[in-house]
Amino acid sequence: MPTVHFPSTPGARPRTPYENLPVLARKLYKHEEALSEQAYARYEAKQNRAAEIRRGIAEARLEALQNEREPNPSEEVAKDCARRIAEGEAELAALEKHFEDEIRLLPGGFWQVVQDFAKANALRPLKSYNFKCELSDDLFAEHESCRAALAGKREEAEAIKRAHVPAAVIESAIDRTYSEASTSVQHALRKLRMPIASSSGRLSAQSLDLPVSTIPNGVGGLSRITDAATLLFAVFGTEIRERLKAMALAGHDAENAIPLAERPAMLKKIEAEILKIERKAEFIYRTGRARGINTGPRLAPSPLAILDIDFA
Repeated sequence: MPTVHFPSTPGARPRTPYENLPVLARKLYKHEEALSEQAYARYEAKQNRAAEIRRGIAEARLEALQNEREPNPSEEVAKDCARRIAEGEAELAALEKHFEDEIRLLPGGFWQVVQDFAKANALRPLKSYNFKCELSDDLFAEHESCRAALAGKREEAEAIKRAHVPAAVIESAIDRTYSEASTSVQHALRKLRMPIASSSGRLSAQSLDLPVSTIPNGVGGLSRITDAATLLFAVFGTEIRERLKAMALAGHDAENAIPLAERPAMLKKIEAEILKIERKAEFIYRTGRARGINTGPRLAPSPLAILDIDFA
């Protein structure tokens, strides 16, 4: 097939990931970038102050050690050093606690999430979603209701993933194991019917080669052991098969069993509902930000909800 060359436009360049975003999404993208810069600046300020405190503590400990080595240690110097060390350690602990409390109350940013999304979809058409809904005056309660709804949907998804498969699937797996075991042993038994002819023409009876399993022996080699499970299945298959089915189906939740083929559609529906909840949570966050209200930690939603966009 011949290679097709498309003429290029002089001065043209592909759009950047940021330029590929819809106009309204660019504003939200920049906001996440600003949140990241603020968080970094806050962390740097905390680290610099902590370094100053630790330096003061180290100086006080050094001064206390030097005082102890003097022929006549000063009691006043020792007390002053002990006070400075204790005050420094208390201030350091308070600084760390204040930083953790502050971070816990801040809404949190998703700069890396939206940045990775924009890069991964730089050539994909995107459009603004413009999510809107009616909200009460209590934005914090609205946000908490989204948090509870999101937790419920995630539990639903996990329940679908953990749901038992139908009994027929379990029985089929056991029947399949029985069939494979019987085939393996029958093949070994059929070989016994014919003798082996050596290079000299001498005929000899074959030995029974039972199915084997190969496992590492721990010293760099492999050990071959008789596959007892396959042998038992082949010889006592009917009895073992029925016993295994009874054991596997003991406690089986047949009423709530879900076929594997139905689960992808069910999970996809829940994913759509989760995205809708995340869009509402981000709308609450943006509304609260416009009113100067902190609605609490964000729910780590998808980039589609953060940027209020969808695929075109």
